[in-house]
Amino acid sequence: MPDLSPQLESYLDHLRASGAAGSTLRGYRTDLLQLQRWMRAAGVSLEAADTAVLRRYAAYLGTLRYAPATASRKLSAMRGAYAWLFARDLVPRDPAAVVPGPKQRRTLPATFKPSELDQLLDPAVGDDPRGLRDRALLELLYGSGLRASEACTLRVRDVDRGRRQIRVTGKGDKQRMVPLGGAAEQALDRYLARGRPALDRGLADRLFLSVRGRPLQPSDVRRTLERSLTRHGLASRSPHALRHSFATHLLEGGADLLSIQEMLGHASVATTQVYTHVSVRHLKTAHAHAHPRAR
Repeated sequence: MPDLSPQLESYLDHLRASGAAGSTLRGYRTDLLQLQRWMRAAGVSLEAADTAVLRRYAAYLGTLRYAPATASRKLSAMRGAYAWLFARDLVPRDPAAVVPGPKQRRTLPATFKPSELDQLLDPAVGDDPRGLRDRALLELLYGSGLRASEACTLRVRDVDRGRRQIRVTGKGDKQRMVPLGGAAEQALDRYLARGRPALDRGLADRLFLSVRGRPLQPSDVRRTLERSLTRHGLASRSPHALRHSFATHLLEGGADLLSIQEMLGHASVATTQVYTHVSVRHLKTAHAHAHPRAR
């Protein structure tokens, strides 16, 4: 990969020191390299760029037909870099501050119906080591609201069975404690007793291991879920749909938004508030069945 300018490399070093996740750093590096290539082709330096130039860059990104979220991230990387450079007098102005991002459509997260989860988490399916692992993994994704990447980085010692909780390392290496539900606890107990010992080759201390004894990767989690969905004739969805279902079902069950924010590991409650839109369907159903003048 081509080298970034020293100024932009320093900005990434700042993000790394601030605890930014590896995936965030990789994404921002790609975004800033793209910006750097475009500016060099346009014959403009970082220091000489003004708002008009950066608006042209934003328009250029629009011609590439990126998804709004992708274009927004690329412009966010640009704005963050310029704000940091300007604060340290490395550029004479901050021309990126007023460059708008693309309008993003607010999409509701995909979720599972409780009846679908009953099928997906059927305890009768899979009593071999891999089946025990897969059941424990899916129960944990839904029962504790973990990201696939978070489940993959869990270590055996992170599971506190006495207190029925798990230590999770999330984005930016921030740790949080999340509850361990009864169904997930039972599935983990079976996996730890009969599944993991059969998979363990002494190669890793991660909780979830592959059939070769290596730590599972997020791509393995996606395949695990897809196998189970196909087995039960359910529509394809990503592992994140289990996390969305966890939050949505908690909210519909009466949990408060701040508690859900803490369990999900969201830095801002604004991120968690998307689930209030999802649960409107539940509220409408309750209203239709309970209000005397709803029909």
